[in-house]
Amino acid sequence: MGSRHLRYATGVPSNRWAGGVLPGFGAGASFSTRTAVACLEGLIALVGFALVYSLVARSCGWLASIIVAFLVFIAISAAILEIPLRRPGWAFFLACGALLATLWAFPRFSTNVGGEKQLSGRELIWRMITATVLVFLLTVVAPFVGPIASGLAVVVPVYTSILTVFNHMKSGARAMAVLKGLVTGAFSGATFYVIVALFLEKLTSVVCFGLAAFACLAVQMIMLRYLHRGSPTASVSVACD
Repeated sequence: MGSRHLRYATGVPSNRWAGGVLPGFGAGASFSTRTAVACLEGLIALVGFALVYSLVARSCGWLASIIVAFLVFIAISAAILEIPLRRPGWAFFLACGALLATLWAFPRFSTNVGGEKQLSGRELIWRMITATVLVFLLTVVAPFVGPIASGLAVVVPVYTSILTVFNHMKSGARAMAVLKGLVTGAFSGATFYVIVALFLEKLTSVVCFGLAAFACLAVQMIMLRYLHRGSPTASVSVACD
């Protein structure tokens, strides 16, 4: 599995909703509903991270890029904690607006990022362990920090950062491809979260999550076609550490 496939997988919300929404089964549907709204808001911080990293990566290495991107993510998250939204509809429209604006402003990069190299067994195992530990920790701490903080914690780009840095060590264009896939795939995540936020307290959990998963997959297929559209892009010069 190379960056061409991984770049879209990072936007799929399976790990994120498992880490932030599922604790609601123990804390109540209201908790999960508020967490889902916070996840929608958190997508704004996540795409801010992706855009800033890609802009910095045009002229800097992975270390400077990741530091600046995380500072932006923290700043946006802090603003969300101070002024949280309550209505899922508003959060959804703001998140989708941020996603569209990010795609429009995303720096152009060379699509010729080199041959796709299979992951080594050790590298794949460490990535799987990292993702599993992250989901477990988020699931454990979510009820203690509240729905808004846990929703923001769900979208902290820990695993995304690992994928991005791994690819940035090979080329900046590969890192940008991962992050553009993240932003594109986040539309399916936004769809999942808004359906959970709107219907979890009105429908049974099975029906609500089934509807959200179906809508998520439908949007995912649409955005996958967009992502794989061949579009001419200009190459970029990236200094890699």
